Amino acid sequence: MMDENKLPDDEQFTVHHPKEVSQILAELSKNKAILNVSFNHGNDQCLTTIIGVDSEKRAVYLDIGLDAGFNKKLLESNHMVISKNDGIRIRWTSAKITLVKLKDGEALKIALPRSMIRLQRREFFRSPTPLVHPLICYVPYHHPINKSENTVFELMLIDASLGGIGTVLSGPLPPVMEVGTVFEDCKLKLPNYGELNISLCVRNVKEIISKSGALRHRIGLQFTDVSKVDERLIQRYVFNLEREALVLAKGD
Repeated sequence: MMDENKLPDDEQFTVHHPKEVSQILAELSKNKAILNVSFNHGNDQCLTTIIGVDSEKRAVYLDIGLDAGFNKKLLESNHMVISKNDGIRIRWTSAKITLVKLKDGEALKIALPRSMIRLQRREFFRSPTPLVHPLICYVPYHHPINKSENTVFELMLIDASLGGIGTVLSGPLPPVMEVGTVFEDCKLKLPNYGELNISLCVRNVKEIISKSGALRHRIGLQFTDVSKVDERLIQRYVFNLEREALVLAKGD
């Protein structure tokens, strides 16, 4: 049970200890892992690798690209999201990047991150969805015997990822809303992108009690049997959420 007024976030996946952060970065460098750098409000992206980690100086050194014009835009940016998106997924943010000269040539320097998100292979980064005009997912349930118990759950989204959605349901938890239940013919309209007709499987349920005593449940639903068309819509929508998050972060 959670006695909080806010909904859960990615804190359970966040690494804070400097030594552990340094170890993860050193492992990425050793394996020459390909990293994606998103900047300029998410409008520009590039690939790089970590070529060095200096824990004492709290510095991380990245390989520099060959395009001088593109490098200039990258150096002028003041908020970046750096991520590894295959296998074990890792993501962190950096507020500043500088050009330095090392023994082997020029490199990009960023500060050792204070924290990073580390997900397992089957987990996806979650992006918060709008709360002012929330998205509603319509989830129909057809009782196998008693047709009078057929209903449609209207679930408000709180986040979305390439793997599924996070929703909330007020009040007591319906018995059918248990881990492993699969719902067919669910409807979710993505503003400016189109409507999804999808199947969802309940993956996790968490009880939340606010300070006022109101009962809600945070429900994680996984996409199943997603069509190629719907998969592209989801990718475009989630990418746009990440881009908007960059804009808000810059405004802070």
